[in-house]
Amino acid sequence: MTKIRPKGPAGVRIWGAATMVVGVAMTIRGRRVAEAVSGSGAVPNPAVVRILGGRQLLQGGALLIRPESPLVIGALAVDALHATSMVGAAIVWPRYRRAALTSAAVATASAGAGALVLRGVLRTA
Repeated sequence: MTKIRPKGPAGVRIWGAATMVVGVAMTIRGRRVAEAVSGSGAVPNPAVVRILGGRQLLQGGALLIRPESPLVIGALAVDALHATSMVGAAIVWPRYRRAALTSAAVATASAGAGALVLRGVLRTA
């Protein structure tokens, strides 16, 4: 297992904290988030938004507690898979397209942040 040296965990923890903030917003304000990302399209069930927010809350918490490369890789993979699944959801359920593509964009941005953090982590190891 690759250990992160002192300057490595900061980026992981920032990413983890940002992920947690998004997760808290989605968990506490599921309906408002669902409405905000839907535009003129159908509004997803707030329970689904809350479940996805809970996942982000747990993922961000794990990164804060253990900012190590295996967890960073796992979180990056989960974000990439989520982005891919949301593109699929946008195709299968066109009335939720805007919400699904917004979710895909956020997950893609998070995966990109994870890749940048991972790159820094591996350089400092």
